Amino acid sequence: MNILALGIAICLSIFIGLFWLHHNAYNRNLSSTVVKTNNTVTKDVSKTVNIESDEFNGLASASYPVGMSVIVLIFSISIYASGGHFQGWDQGKVDSNVDYLVAADITKGRMQVEQQPQDEMALMALAQSYAEGGLYADSVDTLTQLISLVGNDAELLGMKATSMYYRDARTFGSETKQVIDTALSIQSDELHTRMLLATDAYLKGEFAIAIGHWRALLTNQSQPFNRQSITNAIIKAEFQLDEINR
Repeated sequence: MNILALGIAICLSIFIGLFWLHHNAYNRNLSSTVVKTNNTVTKDVSKTVNIESDEFNGLASASYPVGMSVIVLIFSISIYASGGHFQGWDQGKVDSNVDYLVAADITKGRMQVEQQPQDEMALMALAQSYAEGGLYADSVDTLTQLISLVGNDAELLGMKATSMYYRDARTFGSETKQVIDTALSIQSDELHTRMLLATDAYLKGEFAIAIGHWRALLTNQSQPFNRQSITNAIIKAEFQLDEINR
């Protein structure tokens, strides 16, 4: 189970538990009120005032908290299924409608590159902005320009291969494979390249291959990344693999 699902489960359990505790406390107070009322004798009339507890059965019924719990569960599961499921992670796709903040970064980056076409940092930032906006073709062109300035670099080649992959509708063309091979020949555990290969394998159901790429990535000591996330991904893939092999 991934962290998002676990967090949702814990929050729901706490909320529903508190709801039921409140309901039980309400029932106890209600029962006490009924008993006291049934034992009350009016001072002015010489008979007992009997109030049947059936009048309160509707209020004390468990159907109310059960119904509320079901509604909360269905609502939460629906939200998680639409936006938080693990299988939908890293779904890169070309997006012609660029967010206005990303568009602003792209515009700023273009201006910087036009003013300083040899600025490596400006080219890197522009390539990343293109990728964030789903403009993968432009990202590839910018990274190609950057690589021509600095030479073959494993990280830049990995970023380029990733943009090429999404540009080509999540497929590995011959040119993309060549870029991947070059990147891995320079650094076998390069972050972007291994993540790309692992993601593609996982989404295709090739869990053993994905695990191999993630484990190779964990040997990387030169690039910062969330190691716990990679470990969680390996555990998830191993679980899926076990389910298939049963």
